[in-house]
Amino acid sequence: MILLSVLSACAAHAPASSPAGDVVKVFKSRGAVQCEGRGTAPEAMRAELERAGVRVQASACGSDGRMRPAVCGAGTDEINLFDIAAADLPRAQALGFAPLSQLKGEAQAAPCR
Repeated sequence: MILLSVLSACAAHAPASSPAGDVVKVFKSRGAVQCEGRGTAPEAMRAELERAGVRVQASACGSDGRMRPAVCGAGTDEINLFDIAAADLPRAQALGFAPLSQLKGEAQAAPCR
């Protein structure tokens, strides 16, 4: 009986957020190259998503968490991250974006450079 009341008390304090699955995090490489340009800014990718009808809720710069050799001409770990409506995922994937959950490594948000 005590366990039941403790469990119901925990359930009563669950946040009243939107149903799970409404938002998905996606990413795309910035296309940056060492000793060259920084690649595509998050604002430009956000505009690309919005032109395709994807509802973007938030955007950020990030790192894919992978190590790379430090050599001019090699790629970088820089990615752009977006929170989008889950229903828009197929549109985003058609543009080359992928769910962050599919990225191997220690991906995380990072300051834009």
